[in-house]
Amino acid sequence: MNNLLNRSLKRFLLYSGLILIAGIPIYYLALSRLWQYELDEHQIILTPEARREDSLLIIGAVTILTVIFFALLLGGFILINRRISRQLWQPFYNTLERIRQFDLNRQQPVEFTPTDIAEFSRLNEALDKLLSANMATYHRQKEFADNASHELQTPIAIAQSKLEVLLQSQPLNDDQFEQIEEALNALSRVSRINKNLLLLTKIENNQYADLETIKLSALVTDILQMLENFLEEKNLRLTTSVQENIEVQGNRILVEILVQNLINNIIRHSPEGSSISISLNKHLLQLTNAGTSPLDAGRLFMRFATTGSHAPGTGLGLAIVKQIADRYRWKIDYQFQNNNHIFSIQF
Repeated sequence: MNNLLNRSLKRFLLYSGLILIAGIPIYYLALSRLWQYELDEHQIILTPEARREDSLLIIGAVTILTVIFFALLLGGFILINRRISRQLWQPFYNTLERIRQFDLNRQQPVEFTPTDIAEFSRLNEALDKLLSANMATYHRQKEFADNASHELQTPIAIAQSKLEVLLQSQPLNDDQFEQIEEALNALSRVSRINKNLLLLTKIENNQYADLETIKLSALVTDILQMLENFLEEKNLRLTTSVQENIEVQGNRILVEILVQNLINNIIRHSPEGSSISISLNKHLLQLTNAGTSPLDAGRLFMRFATTGSHAPGTGLGLAIVKQIADRYRWKIDYQFQNNNHIFSIQF
C-alpha cells in the first residue's frame, strides 16, 4: 500500500523521465541546426571527421547538461513538494490520529485540531457529527440492553411463577396439565432467547472490553466437570487431549461462554451412546462429535439458523460463539469428515 504523497511523486518522476528522454534528441537537433547555421553563415566547411567529432561533442554536452539540470530540478522539486505536502496534509494526519485513538466505550468526544484549510475543516465537522451521532446511538443501545433484561425477564418470570402455582395447586386433568407444561417450556425458551439476544447486543456494543490472561486449559477442564451429568445422561464417551498451561487473552465471561456453548452444542447434538472428543493446544481448540450428514456451513453460525420445532436450543449458541471469536480475531471453522462434525477455533 502506497502513501498518497508517494503515489503522486512516482507519477511525476515517471513523467519527468519521459520528458528527459525525449528532450535530449530535441536539444541535439536544435543545437545541430544552430551550429550548421553558424557554419553556413561564416562559410566554414568542415571535413567529415571534424563534423563527426563536433556531433559527438554536441551530443555529449547536451546529454550531460540536460541530466544535470533535470537532476537539480527534480531534486529541488521533490524536497519542496515533500515539505509543502507534509504541511498541507498535517491536519489530515492529526484527524486520522484522533480517530485512531477514539474508543466508543469511553464515551469521550473527539477534539479535532483546528485548521485553516477549508476542506479539512469541513472533514472535521462531518466526522464530529458522525461520531456524536454514533455515541448517542451507542448510549441508547447500551441503555436499552441494560433495561430490556429487567423489562422482559420480569413478566416472563411472573408468568412462569403463576403457571407453576396453577400446576401445583389446582386439580388438573391430563390435558390441562400437558398444556400448562408446554406453556412453561415455551416461556423457558423465550427467557433463554431473550438472555442470548441481550448477550449478543452487549457483545456488539463492546460492553465486555476488559482483557485478561485466561488459563484456557483449566477453563475447559472445569466446564467439562460441570457438564459431567449432562454427559452421563446421554451415555457419551468423552476423549480429551488438553495441553496444560494454555492461555489466551480475552474477557473471562465471553471466553467461558464460547467454550461452554461449543461443548454444550456437541453434547446436545450427539446421539446417545456415541463418542465425542475435545483437544486443545497452543493454537487450536477442536471439538468432534458423531453425525450422519454435514451441516450447512454457510448458515451454521447465523442467528436462528438451527431453530426449528425439533431443535432443543435457542438457535443462538453458535452465533454467540462466532461473535466472540470474531471479536478476538480467532478463526472458527466447521468440517464434516468420516461421519464426524468437527468444530475448531484457531487462536
